[in-house]
Amino acid sequence: MLWHRAKGISAAIRYGFPGKKMVCIGITGTNGKTTTTHMVEYILRSAGKKVAMISTAEFSINGHHKPNLSKKTTLNPFKTQKFLSDCVKKKVEYVVIESSSHALHQSRLLGIPFTISVITNITHEHLDYHGTLEKYAEAKKILFKTVSKNCKRAEPSDLQKIPHIRAFVLNTADQFYNDFRAVPCPVNIAYGLGQGDLQATDITYTKHNSRFALKYQGGTVGVDLPLVGGYNVENALAATGATLACKLSLEEIKNGLESFESVPGRMERIKSPRGFEVIVDFALTPDALEKFYSVLKKTTTGRIIGLIGSCGDRDKEKRPIMGKLVASYCDLCIVTDEEPYTENPQVIMQAVLEGAKKVKKLGHGLELIEDRYKAIEYAVQHAQKDDVIAVTGMGSFQTRSMNEGPIPWDEREVVREIIQKYS
Repeated sequence: MLWHRAKGISAAIRYGFPGKKMVCIGITGTNGKTTTTHMVEYILRSAGKKVAMISTAEFSINGHHKPNLSKKTTLNPFKTQKFLSDCVKKKVEYVVIESSSHALHQSRLLGIPFTISVITNITHEHLDYHGTLEKYAEAKKILFKTVSKNCKRAEPSDLQKIPHIRAFVLNTADQFYNDFRAVPCPVNIAYGLGQGDLQATDITYTKHNSRFALKYQGGTVGVDLPLVGGYNVENALAATGATLACKLSLEEIKNGLESFESVPGRMERIKSPRGFEVIVDFALTPDALEKFYSVLKKTTTGRIIGLIGSCGDRDKEKRPIMGKLVASYCDLCIVTDEEPYTENPQVIMQAVLEGAKKVKKLGHGLELIEDRYKAIEYAVQHAQKDDVIAVTGMGSFQTRSMNEGPIPWDEREVVREIIQKYS
């Protein structure tokens, strides 16, 4: 780890610690961090601030977006510090950085003086790297210890008195909430559905929207969020906490949330002229899939057809869990290839299939179609009016990492091509 630290600090020195010239907001968690990162960037920008962002999906500086083609949530320290240096040249006031546990553990963000840190949740993921859930949480906590350094505690009511705000934005529903709250910080903003300092209450859902009352310190605004599901309401609360720490008003935050557009490859809907929809989503953990499919179950009037695979060279324990989960929600579950990297794709698919077979029998609501293109094609051919096809795992990625190396693959364009073919 000394090599990682040396690399991290060298990068910061080389570019003159550019993060010191901006308010740096770090967002971490297992699921929801990309959407939350984009929400924070958008809310700040819609309020007239100069904002930059690094996320799994995109980079942006002052509203100029370009896709993140690296397949890394957080880049290596030299690329990150160069990006921050470019931000300074363009007079950026706030930079929002999606912060992975790998990056935190490997000191890729060393030298960035985060003043606001946000946690979405911690669930089963990356245990192949961290070993245990507790060690995974400790890696996430590095972001909060950076904010905590040399800080004293304060109450949320002191928020407006602090000229240089240092704040934790914490999810009351997360299993590690108390552990993170125990880290010293000037301001803790605890958020939750009906609990915490910052709350969403009176929540109602439609197929395309979530409506709720947003409450903080005696103030309340009604929000019509153009995203569905409780997990997106939680993401909105996390983003609200971060932007409150940037001294935005509830009204400014409401305006940002209500005009927010979905993140590329996150619950992205593609309609077919035949009356069904395909939803492309990045969900690749048991928790993310559970939340994603629970929303589909409540909002779909037809059948749910789900494609499920798993990434190679990553956490193997989750594969059968994911297979079983998707099979339990779907009328038709199709196990297929995803990104095997250096692993045997057959081994990966069999692990997913073993989980799915605990719920369904092959040939009876369960299919194994190894070629991902053909799997999507099969789903589209068998879809009927009002059905929803869920294609998860790839999101907005532009390539798939196969045994022979990366191949061009934009899941959304593949879906559009197949829909057109069978329309």
